[in-house]
Amino acid sequence: MNWLKNKQNLVILFSSALMLAYFLIGTPSLMDDGTQYEGFAQSLAKGVVDFKSYYGFQGLSFFAALVALLTKSQISIIITSIIFSLLSIPLIYLCAKEMYGKRPSNLYAVFLFLLMPYPYVTLMRGFQEAALLFFALLIIYGSLKKKIWTPIAWAIGGIVKPFALTLFPLFISDYKSKKGITIIAIALLIGGVYLGTSYTQTGHWINNAAVNSYQGPFDTGNPPPLGESFSIDISNIAKNIARVFANLFLYFRKILIAPSVVIIGAYYLWKNKRFSFRRRFISAILLNLLLVSLLTFSFSKYLLPAVTLLLLSSVPLLERYKWLPVVVLIDSLTVFWAIYGHFGHVFWPNFYVYLIPWYGAAAIYAYLIYESRYNHHSNS
Repeated sequence: MNWLKNKQNLVILFSSALMLAYFLIGTPSLMDDGTQYEGFAQSLAKGVVDFKSYYGFQGLSFFAALVALLTKSQISIIITSIIFSLLSIPLIYLCAKEMYGKRPSNLYAVFLFLLMPYPYVTLMRGFQEAALLFFALLIIYGSLKKKIWTPIAWAIGGIVKPFALTLFPLFISDYKSKKGITIIAIALLIGGVYLGTSYTQTGHWINNAAVNSYQGPFDTGNPPPLGESFSIDISNIAKNIARVFANLFLYFRKILIAPSVVIIGAYYLWKNKRFSFRRRFISAILLNLLLVSLLTFSFSKYLLPAVTLLLLSSVPLLERYKWLPVVVLIDSLTVFWAIYGHFGHVFWPNFYVYLIPWYGAAAIYAYLIYESRYNHHSNS
């Protein structure tokens, strides 16, 4: 078991076990959009593709249908999201490792994963952001490693949540060969089959619930056109930009991660011109921000791809300035508190139990400080 002799692997294993226990302690309950994703998955498990009866992007439900088939569970969408969330822990570490080389400080990426409660809390009600985070990380990792399958991960991520599509600047310039163009074509075909099937059944490219979806029951027979979700209005550009920044920095908007992480990551990308993926990261971030600014409505979760890139970009500065992770830990408490008030109180018995991932992040920080001092004394 040489793998277990590596201390970083043990920290990853600890984090995964902690999160598994966290999910087992919680009480999942399908709500809102989660019932739609589960309904589609259950229908698919019976061999019926039913876009007409269930709204939303159903990419995760294709995976959940297999879970439903194997387990007969009525919360297959939640179980599938838990699996993707747990897989994201080693994957986010591998992304940091690929970006910065082999060093213990890459565990700060796992530290930050634990401090981003929205995806792993809302999965307990059937939301898909945990799966979106996994596919965003898979696209980032594939792009960094120049893997041939990256566009396929991109296409699948796009039908889980379309915001994953904004990550194409990370890899598109690497697919100019005949083989690369073929892979891109396959990726587009996956999306085309999905959209085409939806259009055939519903008369719309997407059976969309975004417009007026929170103002009464959804009419499956008359879904609002996808175009109604967008507005290119120059007079509202300042308002739209302000809304995007609010979704990054104002905790009562149910933001994804502490504002300090966004600032640290943005500063690193601005200053470090030696980072080979700098322009690609910035392009993808700006594209995600632009897409959300064009929507007639928005939630912080729509910025998950951009926030993930900023999270990974903040790792070197967290290593360099040992006090920064303390700031992030303190700053994160406001994020945890807001998510608890909206979602978390339903699934965990009290705020202190709900904070288990925060305790895990604090433990990782303590370990990294200990390792840093131990190695310093050893080399003295």
